[in-house]
Amino acid sequence: MSQRLDPAALISLLPTLLPQSDSVLKNPHDAITSLVHTAMSALAFRLTAVDDQSSSTYENNVLPVGWNKLGPGNYTLKYKHEQSSLEFVIKLSRMSSRMLINAIALEVCCHTLTLPSAHFPQDG
Repeated sequence: MSQRLDPAALISLLPTLLPQSDSVLKNPHDAITSLVHTAMSALAFRLTAVDDQSSSTYENNVLPVGWNKLGPGNYTLKYKHEQSSLEFVIKLSRMSSRMLINAIALEVCCHTLTLPSAHFPQDG
């Protein structure tokens, strides 16, 4: 499993999970969110939604166009895994210069991580 989360493996996988027509990451918050999605994809989680309302199937786990329409302030990623009947939800929120990441396996537990978004470079 550790090889799937190797930084080089994640960085090479990331571009294949962005929509072809909109593969530019516009800000550090898009980058953090897409990296979280890449890690989930590497662990065989299947993307089912990028908001609170819909549910869909995404071919090859590619993020849909508009996945970041509420960014850089808010992002939602929902997943399922073949080894579980649970739904997994990750919410990423910008709070000042930080990115708050909340993750929950619905009906089980919640985890929170805070990252300083200034550590992620952006084109300028």
